Amino acid sequence: MVITGRNVFDLRPQQTPVPTVPEVLLPKVTPLGITTILPGKRVLLKVYFPSRPPEPAKEVSCILTVGQREGPIEVLAIDETAASVKVNNSGTIMVLTLDRDSPRPQPSPLPPGPPPRPI
Repeated sequence: MVITGRNVFDLRPQQTPVPTVPEVLLPKVTPLGITTILPGKRVLLKVYFPSRPPEPAKEVSCILTVGQREGPIEVLAIDETAASVKVNNSGTIMVLTLDRDSPRPQPSPLPPGPPPRPI
C-alpha cells in the first residue's frame, strides 16, 4: 500500500501569532530656560506625559541640574552658551535648544480702540 503526499483535508501547520509590541509614546520635553544664578547650572523644563491607563495625561514643570531626573527624564548636560540641554528621555538621547524647541510667545491681541464719543 502506498501513501500519497496529497493533503486531502488541506491541513496546514498551526501558526503562532507574533506578539506585537505596543508603541511607547515618549514624554514631550520642552526647555523653558537655563539659569546660572544658583550654584551650578539648572534647566527649566516642562514635560508632557502622555496618558497611560488608568492615569490621564499630565504636565509637569521642573528645575533640574546635571544628573537629576524627573521620572524617565534625566539631564545629561547643560550648555548655557549654546542655550542647549542634553537629556535622556526614556533611553532616547535628545539635544534640545531654547531657540528651536522652546515655545514661541503668542502674539498679543490688538489693543482696544478709542472709547466712543459722547453725543
